[in-house]
Amino acid sequence: MDKIWQNKWAVRLISLLFAIVIYSLVTNENRLRNNAINSQIATSVNSSETLYNVPLYLGPHPDDLYVSDLQEKVTVKLEGPRNILNQVTQESFVVQTESISREDIGTTTLALTIKGLPNEVNYRIIPGRVKVSVKQREVVTLPVQYKLDGLQVEDGYQVASVEMDPKEVKLTGSKEMIEAIDFVGINISSAQPVKETFSDVYRIQILDKQGELLDVNTETSDIKVKVEVVEHSKELPLKLVALGEDNTKYTYSYAFLDQESVTLYGSEAVLNALEAVEVVVDVSNIQASQEIVGMLNLPSGISNASTNQVPIKVKIEAIDTTTTAEVNSTVELDKQDETQDQE
Repeated sequence: MDKIWQNKWAVRLISLLFAIVIYSLVTNENRLRNNAINSQIATSVNSSETLYNVPLYLGPHPDDLYVSDLQEKVTVKLEGPRNILNQVTQESFVVQTESISREDIGTTTLALTIKGLPNEVNYRIIPGRVKVSVKQREVVTLPVQYKLDGLQVEDGYQVASVEMDPKEVKLTGSKEMIEAIDFVGINISSAQPVKETFSDVYRIQILDKQGELLDVNTETSDIKVKVEVVEHSKELPLKLVALGEDNTKYTYSYAFLDQESVTLYGSEAVLNALEAVEVVVDVSNIQASQEIVGMLNLPSGISNASTNQVPIKVKIEAIDTTTTAEVNSTVELDKQDETQDQE
């Protein structure tokens, strides 16, 4: 045996035989696989497929009927040639109810059917029938309202305006539901107190008088909102306070040039307590008529004003000291005469 392995030609012959055997095995395996593939290509194999959450649509019906309690999704089991099933998607067909007429008004059971499937494909819908409520339909267009119950506003601020888009919506439902509508709108809310204008989107609600949601269709479910938030404000008259008057030498008169009122911003409580705003002017260094600027004296709790400076016309007239002395002398003489008469 050792002599055989020592013979180079014998080793080569044995290696060749092994290679031929391995080649034959691989070739035979590939041939069997190709035959199986060719058999599949030449054969139409039936298969099945189950589709879940397939949308369910309402079948043909008069425009003045409204159907409620219709379930949204169904399950569909398809059976047929696999080559065809591989090409079928949920977009290829529509699951819908049978047609509805006015004779179905009330509670009725509708059979389900599929439109758009190839004839070679069989189907089964689960469930095969659905119970619905059929009523007379009404369509109305109503304005969108809003509530601020859930909106937190920082102290000293308030909602100045609310802009909504759209401002009105078209509603479709049974006559009973449409007549029960008490509120169509949104509840504007915030997680934290706000003090700046903001925009957001809110889901519309259709409610009855008890605040219960109504089964009514709306052409839009989201309302875009812009809420303008501003500080509390109040317009108040100006009250002049003069400092540094020398009433022994001059007489003073004052007039506001451009405005006699101002708008203050800040705490609502402080604003409600105010009746006027002081404007302070210093005339201690003024001896002639002129225009000066007065400064607002803002109380605590007021954060801002429409203006902090107010132009004022000051009219100054000197007092005639000579005339005053003569008058005083005359008065003194009169008093002396009266005293002599009494004696």
